[in-house]
Amino acid sequence: MNKYIISGVMVSVLSVASLAFAEEGTTGSSPSVSPKPIIKVQVREQKDQLRQDVKNTRDNIKNETEDARELLKKEAEAKREQIKKETEDAREQLKTKSEEMREQLKQKAESMREDAKKRREEFNETVKTKKEALKDEIEAKREELKTRLVKIKDERKKEIVERVDERMDALNEKMMQHFSNVLDKLEEMLIRIGERADKASVERGLDVSVVRSAIEKANTSIASARSAIETQSGKTYAFKVTTETTLKTDVGKARQTLGNDLAKVREAVKTAHSAVKDVAVALAQLVVKPKVSPSVLPSPISTTSPEATPAQ
Repeated sequence: MNKYIISGVMVSVLSVASLAFAEEGTTGSSPSVSPKPIIKVQVREQKDQLRQDVKNTRDNIKNETEDARELLKKEAEAKREQIKKETEDAREQLKTKSEEMREQLKQKAESMREDAKKRREEFNETVKTKKEALKDEIEAKREELKTRLVKIKDERKKEIVERVDERMDALNEKMMQHFSNVLDKLEEMLIRIGERADKASVERGLDVSVVRSAIEKANTSIASARSAIETQSGKTYAFKVTTETTLKTDVGKARQTLGNDLAKVREAVKTAHSAVKDVAVALAQLVVKPKVSPSVLPSPISTTSPEATPAQ
C-alpha cells in the first residue's frame, strides 16, 4: 500500500514539474507565434490525465487494501476457529481424564470400605465366638463362687460379692463393645482421610507419601487394638474366697486385675486414636483449607476405672 502512495506522489510531482518546464519553454518562444491556446489545452489534458492517474492509483490502493483486510479477517477467523476447536478438544480430554480419575478414586474407596467391612466382620465373629465360649466358663465360675461363699455366714456380703461378680463381667463386655465402636469410627475416619489424600494427589499433584505412610501406621495400630479387644473379650475374673475377714481383699484383687486389663486395652485404643490424628494432621499440612480436623475424631477416653461396690 505504501508503494502505491509513493508512486502516486511521484507521478504528481513529475507532472507538475513537466508543466512548469512547459510554461518556461513557452516564455522564451518567438513572439511571432502564439502557443498559449495549445499549451493551455496540453496543460489541461495533462492535469486531467494526472487526476485520472491519481484516481486510478487511489482506487487500486483501496481495492488492494480491502482485499488485504478481507484476507486478514478470514485468516483471523480461521485461527480463532482452530483455537476454539483445540480448546474444546483439550477440555473434552481433560473432562474424560477427570471422570476416569474420579471413577478410579471411587473404586479405590469402595475397595477400602469393603476391606474394612471384611475386617470388622471377622473381628466381630471372633469376639462373638469368644463370648459364646465364655458363657459356659462364667456359668461354671458362678456355681463355684456359690460353693466358696458357703463358708461366709453374712448373707448380705454373699449377695454383694455375687453382684460384683456379675457387674465385672458386664463391665468388661460393655467396655469391649465401646472400644470396638471407637475403632470402627476411627477406621471410617481413616478411609475418608485416605480418600481426600488420593484426591489431593490426583487433582492437585500433591505428594501425599507422608499421609499414606501415616495411614499404614494407623491401620497397624487399629489392628493391634482389635487384637487386644479380642483377647479381653474372652476373659472373666474369679474371686479367691478364703475367709470372711479377707473377703473384701479377695474381691479387691479381682477388681484390680480387671482394671489393669481394661487399662491396657484402653491404652491400645488411645494409641490407634493418636495414630489416626497424626494422619489428619499430615493431610492438613498439605491442603490449604482442610476439611478433616483432628477435633472431629472420636475420643476413646470416655471410660472410667471399673467401679464395683466393695464387699462389707
